Amino acid sequence: MPKSIILGCMVSLTIVGCYPKASQVIRSLPVESKEQIKAQYSQDQIAKGETLFINNCAKCHKLKQPDSKTPEQWNKTVKRMIPKAKLTDEEGKLVRAYLIAHAKDA
Repeated sequence: MPKSIILGCMVSLTIVGCYPKASQVIRSLPVESKEQIKAQYSQDQIAKGETLFINNCAKCHKLKQPDSKTPEQWNKTVKRMIPKAKLTDEEGKLVRAYLIAHAKDA
C-alpha cells in the first residue's frame, strides 16, 4: 500500500478522534423548565454557571443574553457547545442551569 494512503488514513483517524464529542450525560439531558432547574440547583450553583458561561463562552464569540432563547433552545445550544468549550459534564450542567434559569418564557 502506498505510504500516502497510509498517511492519509492516519491523519483522518487523528482528526476524527480529536473532534470534541458531547458525553452521554450531556446528550441525554432533557429539556427542563425554569422552575425545574431552580428546584434542582442552588443559587450558588446557578451563579457558578454564570461565571463559567462568561469565562468560557466569551473566549470564542460574543455572549447572548440568557433571555434571548427559550429553555428548549438553550438546551440544544448547550449540548452542541459544551464539548467545544471543553467543559466537564458538571460544568456543562451548571452553565445549562444558569441559562435555562434566566431564559425567556416559551
